[in-house]
Amino acid sequence: MVIKSYPSDTSSVNNEMLFVMSDAKASDPVTYPNYRYVADVYVDAVLVARLKVVPDPIYYFGVFNVSDILRSYVGYGFNAGSNVVDYTVRRDYQVKFGEEVDDTLTTNILEDSTRYAFETYKPRPFTSSSVVANGLASNMPATIRYHEDEVWELIPYFSNVSGISNLSIAWKDAAGNTLGTDTVSNAAYAANTIRQANIGTGAFTKPSGTKYALITGAGVTLRVNFMCDSKYPAYTLAWLNPFGGYDSQSFGLVSKKSIEIERKEFGKLNYQIDASGVVSYQANNVYYGSKRAYASTVKMRLKLTSHLLNENEYTWLADLFISPDVYIYDGSKFIPVTITRNDYDYNNYKNSKLTALEFTIEFTDITNSQLL
Repeated sequence: MVIKSYPSDTSSVNNEMLFVMSDAKASDPVTYPNYRYVADVYVDAVLVARLKVVPDPIYYFGVFNVSDILRSYVGYGFNAGSNVVDYTVRRDYQVKFGEEVDDTLTTNILEDSTRYAFETYKPRPFTSSSVVANGLASNMPATIRYHEDEVWELIPYFSNVSGISNLSIAWKDAAGNTLGTDTVSNAAYAANTIRQANIGTGAFTKPSGTKYALITGAGVTLRVNFMCDSKYPAYTLAWLNPFGGYDSQSFGLVSKKSIEIERKEFGKLNYQIDASGVVSYQANNVYYGSKRAYASTVKMRLKLTSHLLNENEYTWLADLFISPDVYIYDGSKFIPVTITRNDYDYNNYKNSKLTALEFTIEFTDITNSQLL
């Protein structure tokens, strides 16, 4: 029994993670009837799944996709209740292969080495993720802009070593004078972890008059420019990026909200007859009516408009539109949403002058029903 191919050590659990096995017994159904390949999947040295497949009819290979199993053991780390949160996007796993011949099971014939899986996403046809060695776990540009009234500015970074340097934040005025400093301490940083810092609120204090922040350390060099307060209500979106971290951006130009209501109704007689045989059409000045709604579902749609984007910001926001995990901040909590319509094109300034992005998100946050 041999392993013909296996997933890379930067594979995303949201794509296929294929092991292809070969054994001469699989092509001899007379001597080895009802032959099946067996794969035991271990996470942290604990058996979590046993998979069995029949040989394919052409090459008699056994093909196992372990990504469905590993998704349950590598979790997303978005946490809106903490200014700094650590979460593991890499999981160690091992697969041990065996066989089943005519219902007789033999395990651990061949043990694969320990491998790694990451909780990230990559659009097909790519099957692996470019995980950074030590630095920003994001495609955000080195200079980025937020509205001054924004309260969520997420800075994710990943390192494969522990004890990395702290993140230093210097709050600057328009002339470059330092108004104050903050630090994200990394003394307890564990290797192969994403640390997600929200510098927009809570433990991090942005002094009055701050026009930009310089964030350095832990492989991060980032300048955050603060635009004026938005004329319209600023909506914040947060989304999972291809590295397993979460990015955020505020959209503070014109926004328009609409609702779509779906109702369920039942028919009801528009009259009643009492014990005396008298027909009535109302009681207490309320007509009985022939139709009554017993449930309604309200679907909210919100059309958002970004500020005028430079080329780097425009390219970075492509991650928002292809992300499978997007949230909107409503002022107190984050609500999962879906982006339904957008005008995003892969433009650059040389070919077409960049403008603001307009797109629509959709979420259901109200359901009224008389159903029990």
